[in-house]
Amino acid sequence: MDHNLTLSVKINTDNVHLTGSGSSEEINCTTYSSCRQCADVPVCGWMIDKQICRLYSNQSFLENSIVVAKEFCTEYAVSLTTIDTDYWIKVVVSNIEVKSVNNFLNEHAVINFDIENKLYNASISNGVITCKWVKVNVVSGKRRRAYKINPLLIFYFSIIVNDVKLKFNDPRDHYISHHNWNCPNAICSIAYWESDSRKYYCKWCLKNDDCRIAAKQHDSCDIRDATNNAKMVSEIAPSLFDVNGPDLAIESVEPDVLFFTRNTSSMLTITVKNHRFLSDDKSTKVTLSGQGCYNVTTVDDRTFKCIVSYYNEPTMSVEGPVLVEYAYKTTAVRLKSAQTFKFVVPSVTGLNPTCGPVTGGTRIEITGEYLNVTTEVKVFFNNMSTPMCEIKEMSRNRISCVTLPPADGKGRGVEVAPLLIVFDKMKGTFYKKKYFSYVAEPTVLDGQEFAGIASGDVPLFVRGDFECTGNQQMYVDYKGTTHYGLCVVRDYNGTKVMYCRPPKFDSPPKTTRLPLGFTAEMDGKVVRMQQETAIHYLMYHDPVYVDFEVYNQNDTVRVNGLFPDPMQRRQLDGSYYFEVALLGLHPLDGDDDDDLTLCSVIEVTDSYVECRSPSGTSLVGVLEIAIVVQDGQAKRTVVVVHRHYKQYYQILKSMQKPQCLIGGISVLFICVIAVMFSVKKIRGHSKIYMERRYISELRNITAGIEDNSDHLLQDSITVRRTKTKRTQKKT
Repeated sequence: MDHNLTLSVKINTDNVHLTGSGSSEEINCTTYSSCRQCADVPVCGWMIDKQICRLYSNQSFLENSIVVAKEFCTEYAVSLTTIDTDYWIKVVVSNIEVKSVNNFLNEHAVINFDIENKLYNASISNGVITCKWVKVNVVSGKRRRAYKINPLLIFYFSIIVNDVKLKFNDPRDHYISHHNWNCPNAICSIAYWESDSRKYYCKWCLKNDDCRIAAKQHDSCDIRDATNNAKMVSEIAPSLFDVNGPDLAIESVEPDVLFFTRNTSSMLTITVKNHRFLSDDKSTKVTLSGQGCYNVTTVDDRTFKCIVSYYNEPTMSVEGPVLVEYAYKTTAVRLKSAQTFKFVVPSVTGLNPTCGPVTGGTRIEITGEYLNVTTEVKVFFNNMSTPMCEIKEMSRNRISCVTLPPADGKGRGVEVAPLLIVFDKMKGTFYKKKYFSYVAEPTVLDGQEFAGIASGDVPLFVRGDFECTGNQQMYVDYKGTTHYGLCVVRDYNGTKVMYCRPPKFDSPPKTTRLPLGFTAEMDGKVVRMQQETAIHYLMYHDPVYVDFEVYNQNDTVRVNGLFPDPMQRRQLDGSYYFEVALLGLHPLDGDDDDDLTLCSVIEVTDSYVECRSPSGTSLVGVLEIAIVVQDGQAKRTVVVVHRHYKQYYQILKSMQKPQCLIGGISVLFICVIAVMFSVKKIRGHSKIYMERRYISELRNITAGIEDNSDHLLQDSITVRRTKTKRTQKKT
């Protein structure tokens, strides 16, 4: 007789049914089939006397037969013993002292055992429920000796108390399994799971020749209907059934991806719970997305290895689950992985940096997908003869390597064609998506003149070799201190030029020649840019803006003042570094008032700036203009100039002539002497004035004093005058 073992109990602690009705929600507690499941939900309580779960109210706490905390749930321990020729099932209630449990399982309760739909009397004493069970199908000794194996017998039972069937917290406790004769050294494993329509209880034991226990018997599993618990009885064991439970699962597959087109075979390591019991005395078959994995070798109780050949089978898919089948005779148990396995083609998405010095040593990062699909990876920059980047780190999405010096030993500016990455020693598996260049140290070309003004508003344009650099700076030594200005590399008509904004200084009385240099970051280090000869920075005084005039006949504006040489130079695109904004006008494009109407600068000399207004713009009402320069992404106003003070301009212009310079200095000297003489006379008059003011104030103070006080005052004055006369006579 074949008995199909089933270790199947479904515990859905997360199975909370919510039915929304407007803004309210109701929890259906009746869906929970055990005390522990029920007590896990805050609003549910387990009724011990009825073995059902329901919603509870605050008043429910007064009832003695309801459990709202899982530590008060009834706990059972089931065991099977043999006394003489009888079998005894013993169930120990470990927390019988709990009041609600004790009230339900008291000595006066009517208790029966239901074993495979047959009732047996039972009793309880001190929390121990016992039942004498005489098996009907006891195998005789003669038949036992005839058996090549020791058959496993599995029975399903439940306890009925006062016509209420107990529901154990662990569904495996409802099964009794044993071999027909005693095998004390048998090592077995129990598993339980449920499908949509079935529940399975299986007990697998390792092969033991001394006790004649088979590792895999066709009656090792009990299969029942999930709804009515009816046993699925069949003389022929099912040919294949899928396992889906926590005790039997594929835990990991390493690696979980393989190269789609492989040059060599690859070994995989797979971990399965209870692999030792499932594989003992059985064959093991493994497939990965339809591709076979052969030569299965067990490593330990949970781990085995297998080999995937370089040949792709026709049934192979790019992505799919891992399947492991354990077959015994005509029956097979199949496990399916939760994660998928992939056959992939690596891809490169980024390379940083894309250049480095010819000396090598640059650490570059290659990003992409499935870059570690194989450990056989090499990086090339020009050809596939010698790797040019030594791999230091490798992960699925990143390769970190350090460049080696180019074998040809070429100097600066050596561009080394596309980046090549070879996987698994396979030529043709490379990527022409990124370029890498070897470059020399950054340099500044000779023959350039660098000039600016004290305010730093005139930019410098520097020609040279700045490949593979960042954070460029210029520095100027002035009065014993190094001052820095920021630079950036820009492309002008296909030529790389460094655009620098000089530091700011106080305006000097004359043009000053200062030491100049440039630095940049390269390969993570700050380096000075090389030049063949020393270079200097010519710093001119800041411009002077006097006023401006308007010429309506040709729509031009002339700004009068003094403008040093750097302001008269044009930029690389032919324009001047500054612009003239006409204030008080609405822009022609109709935008808001914050936009500027610009007057295009057409000429700059040492004494004036001339610009032409947009066509159709009237300059009659323009009373102010602004000089603006580009400052990053916006424009910055340098100064606002008022309209038409021509007499000052003429004086200023005449002062520029050399013949007027000496005369001007002489006039200034005479004016200084005259001022000093005037100051002296003013100080003398001021002293006399202060004395007179003092006497006047003294008279005012004494005006209110009585006659006797005035007499005393007069006497004192008389005495003082007498003394004065005597002194004069002696003299």
